[in-house]
Amino acid sequence: MKISAFNPPKPQKISIFLLIALTALLFMHTSNVLASSINTESEQRWAEQLEDNIVTGEPLYLPSGADKQSENAFFAIVTQETTEKALGAIILIHGTGAHPDWGDVIHPLRVELPDKGWATLSIQAPLIYPDKKDPKSRREVIEASLPRIQAAVDYLKPNYSKIVIVAHSFGTLMALDYLQKHASDTLQDDTPVIKAAVIIGTPSQAKEIPLNSSAMIEKITIPLLDLYGSNDLNSVMNSAKARKKAAHKAGNQHYRQHETLGANHFYLGLDEELVNYVHHWLKKTLDNYQ
Repeated sequence: MKISAFNPPKPQKISIFLLIALTALLFMHTSNVLASSINTESEQRWAEQLEDNIVTGEPLYLPSGADKQSENAFFAIVTQETTEKALGAIILIHGTGAHPDWGDVIHPLRVELPDKGWATLSIQAPLIYPDKKDPKSRREVIEASLPRIQAAVDYLKPNYSKIVIVAHSFGTLMALDYLQKHASDTLQDDTPVIKAAVIIGTPSQAKEIPLNSSAMIEKITIPLLDLYGSNDLNSVMNSAKARKKAAHKAGNQHYRQHETLGANHFYLGLDEELVNYVHHWLKKTLDNYQ
């Protein structure tokens, strides 16, 4: 009996081709997901570099998200007030590619405001990959910041009745998105959980929320200080009038916009002026508000 050569039937060939095609599609999908995910590698490197080199303040890891396990924790730096009486606590949010002790804007506020009565909690905001700055990726990063800001609020609430958010650059979009989504959050005395906010160098990068700062400001009524420099980025300066108009539309009587003469986006050489302005505005505003 002659045994003929093995020739796979056509249905099997089709299955193989389908398998190859599905594998390719799965690989492409996985690659896209990975490409658009948060840059946790850079976050980890920043944390490792900072953790043992903090002179003022203490490092800690805060759990975030629904599953509050250690693997979901993110890096932060807490600095207690050095005064006998605390004025409140400030959550600091840095800009793109930075970290909780970034030398410009964040570090001066983090280490100097405690001497004026403010505890500071500077958090590691989610980072975006340098080559993924399209609107979709930016929205994903802002969305990922929300549970981190909430974790910072939850950490401070047991000990401070006055919690403030101070953010810089791209971090202001994270702060505004959180504030407009949590505008109705109140304490048992019906006062807002977040008493005030300061946004420094706020851009507007698209027409839709959360990349449109003005659209979010329209939904915020707590005291809001909008700082920017006379030499700031175009996206910040060109949207200044729109932000002010949005606050007026919201009926926010506690909104103030201030242009700092000579300041660039990072307030280089103006650390002391920045810290003092933020401190005095917050103290005066919160003393008279509510």
